[in-house]
Order: sequence, then structure tokens, then C-alpha cells
Amino acid sequence: MMPATLHVLLRRRALAPSSRMLAVALTTVAALLPSQLHAQGTISGLGFGNPINGMSTRSSGTAGAFVEFDALTPINPSAIGGLSRTVLSAQVEPEHRTLSLGALREKTSSQRIPVLMVAFPARRGVAVAFSARGFLDRSYTTTTTGSAVIDGRTLPTSEVLTMRGAIGDIRGAVGWQINPKFRVGLGGHIFTGDNTAARERTFADTLRFGSTLDSSKVTYIGTAISIGGEAQLFKGVSATLSYRVGNGLDARIRDTTRASGSVPARLGGALRYDGIPGSVFTVGFEQVKWSDMQGMSSSRTIAHDAQNVYAGAEVAGPRLRGYPVMVRAGYARNQLPFSISAEQVKETRFGGGVGIPIGRDAASIDFSIQRANRVLNGSLAKESAWLFGAGIQIRP
Repeated sequence: MMPATLHVLLRRRALAPSSRMLAVALTTVAALLPSQLHAQGTISGLGFGNPINGMSTRSSGTAGAFVEFDALTPINPSAIGGLSRTVLSAQVEPEHRTLSLGALREKTSSQRIPVLMVAFPARRGVAVAFSARGFLDRSYTTTTTGSAVIDGRTLPTSEVLTMRGAIGDIRGAVGWQINPKFRVGLGGHIFTGDNTAARERTFADTLRFGSTLDSSKVTYIGTAISIGGEAQLFKGVSATLSYRVGNGLDARIRDTTRASGSVPARLGGALRYDGIPGSVFTVGFEQVKWSDMQGMSSSRTIAHDAQNVYAGAEVAGPRLRGYPVMVRAGYARNQLPFSISAEQVKETRFGGGVGIPIGRDAASIDFSIQRANRVLNGSLAKESAWLFGAGIQIRP
């Protein structure tokens, strides 16, 4: 990387690959120095990258408040227990960010498919689901200009560093509704991905000097197990808990393990009230032990454990061909995992959305919008983002 005093130009557009959702990637490049935040164009993508919630558009419309109860968000495996019909689900969620560093502003965007899922009933209250969701994403391109001394001559140069990396969570789960008041579930996870870094240097005198290109690739593999349970406490009120225990997560170059950590452990819980017909209200929490990944980080990357809280609601709105349009809203306060200092990036998020039935009850489409504001304490860095979600659920 060129010295921080050099002028830094950025042209970045991140893209989480949709066709490779089962093998999405993660980067291990060290977190950037504060003076380089503008070069990266984001504070949510520091360290190993931006955590992708990987949830359905229904949950996005409540800013994540429904993740514990949502059968189409692959977090709590007990949520699929008692499923009565096969469901195919897919979501898209582009994010448009603006990073502010004092008077400097930089805009970036990401195009993502946060989750793909199929779930189907077996028998006697048992259901099975397979899903692929985003977990972490860090893809960007930076361009720096400077000079190099060759044979005593100082030559202007331009250097382009391209990172393409993310990590994905592939889950197979079984849920069982033991009786109308109690459900349990078990999930097995594979966390996999790769990171490709390419550095190209070009010279102003292209007639005498050709460009140089270096690239490297790191692959990642890890596993985890999740369990969950849901119980009806009394009429209209239910509680749920889920826990993910992470196993090893290795970074490999070719067949050699270069660094090791663990898939972050996660604990989540929520209370739900659905005593009013056509309405659901939820409050919940989440704790993620991101420090389990510290062993894979450089000395410049600090992994912070995160504690997140949220609240949301879904109510029945006007009817369309006899079926209600669902209206959603939610609020969340989150902590992001990676930083360049002892200070942690904090996020507030507001969400809203609608669910529209189509083809009677054979399918539905959902739309969501979220506004996120992120702050890195101890710096001038602030980030705001709009996330637009669209999802479809088909029940053949």
C-alpha cells in the first residue's frame, strides 16, 4: 500500500455474487488505518467485513426483530417446526452507503442476495430446511497514485488494489413441533468462502514500462451447530431462545492452514405477543462472540463482541382479493464486530415494509426499507445507509 500521505482516489462498487451463494467469500486483509477510511469507503466493512443479517424481507421490514420467530430466516432452527407447506424463498437487498469524514464524503453500494431457502414438512410436526445466507462481506477497490524510482528515474505510477471476499453460511436444519405450545430445532452449518486480492501497478510511461500484477487467494472453511426452542408461556405470549456453538474456522492458502479461529458463538432470544388477531409484536436481543475470530486477524484488526437489541411489529392492513396486506416496522441498536481501535462501531437502524399476497395464499412478495446510521467513536467517521429489500415466497 502507498504511504497514507499520497492522494487516494476510490472507485468502488461491491457485489456479493448471487450465482455463487453457496461459496461466498471472506477477506483477511488487515483493517485500514484511520486516514485510510475514506479510501475504503465504509466503516461497516472494516476487518473481516460487514455482517450480513441473511434474513428474509419480512424480518428486514422489522429491522431484524422477527429473526428468532421467522421460519424463512435461517437463525433459529425451531422456527420451522410444524411447517404445513413447502416454501421456496429468495431475497435481494441492495445497500447504498455514504461515508463522511469531516467535509469528505464517499458513496458506495453493494448488491446482495442475503438468503436463499427451501423448507418442507415431513410428518408429525417435523419440517426440514436447507438455506444459504450471507454472513460477512468485504469487497472493494482502491486506486492510489504516487511514484517509483527505477534506475535513478522517478516515474509516476498508479496502483489498483482489488478485494473480492465474503463468507457464507450453508445450513441444513430440522424443526419439530412437539405440541401446539412447544417447538425445538437443530441445525448444522458450514461456513465457507474465499478471498481474492489483486494488486496492479501501471506506469505513466507505458511505452517503456509495462504493468505489473500480483494476486493471491485464501480459502476459508468452518462449521457450527445451532439449537433452538420456542414455548408458549401463556395465551398470546411466546418466548424463544437459540444458540450457535462454533467450531474451528481455518484460513488456507492452497492446502496449508495459515491462520485459525472459530466461528463466532451466538445467543439470541425474543418475546412475541400475538394476542391481537392479525398482529404480532416482538422484542429481543442477540449476543455474538466475534472475538472468536481474533486469532485469524492481523494486529490492526480488533474483533469486538456485539450485543444487539431490537423491537418490531407486524399488523394486518387493507385486504387484497380477500387476503390482508401485512404492514411492518421495527427498530434495532447494533454493535458491529470489527474496528481499528478499542472503540466499537455502533449502529442504529429503522425498518419498515409490506407483505403482499399473490395467487391467493400460493405466494407472496415482500418489500422492505431500512435506514442505518453508523458511528466509530473517537473518530470523525460517520456512515449512513439505505437498504432496499424485495423477496418472494412460493408455496406450491
